[in-house]
Amino acid sequence: MKVGFLWVFLMTGAVWAVPLPQPINCDGHPFELNPKGKIMILLASSQPLADTTREFGSSLYGWQGRDGFRVTVVVDLRKSLGTLFKGWTLGTMKANLDEEGIQIQPWYRANGNLGNPRPDLCAIADFDGKVTDALGWGNDENKMKVTIFGKDGEKVWNSTNAQSPAPMLKEVQKLLGPPIAKPKNAEPRKSRILKLRS
Repeated sequence: MKVGFLWVFLMTGAVWAVPLPQPINCDGHPFELNPKGKIMILLASSQPLADTTREFGSSLYGWQGRDGFRVTVVVDLRKSLGTLFKGWTLGTMKANLDEEGIQIQPWYRANGNLGNPRPDLCAIADFDGKVTDALGWGNDENKMKVTIFGKDGEKVWNSTNAQSPAPMLKEVQKLLGPPIAKPKNAEPRKSRILKLRS
């Protein structure tokens, strides 16, 4: 009996341990969702969540440019006309990341990073929902989802109905310490990133 129970437990554990997919990001490169050595923040987005995603993303600017810190947006496009115009959708996402790279440059400099922010920025067009499903985010495109992976690649925090950035920021501060203050040369610019209309 004990042996049978142990076998079931191990088999169930094996299902839980299925590795995350490695999707192709909007720049055409394979992407690891939980890379070792980096603190990865995954933010959900969709047409209804576009403004909320921008709010959550901009709240993390104080850490942008720190070594080993990355923010990636997973755009659930299953209910969007973007699935019919994939080339245009990907091109728009890339252009918006170019804009975002310029916007966060002052934060990089304030954090002592003289590099180009653009290679660190990433968005994933989840046309078929496989990434969203693998993260356990569900099908409700109106709920804001956030997952944080630590430098060991393990999940350290997750929310499938985040009401505000505050709990997320609290977790990030535990991992990286307090964010820097807003740089004087950081001009507020409303990015169009992820504003994909269906």
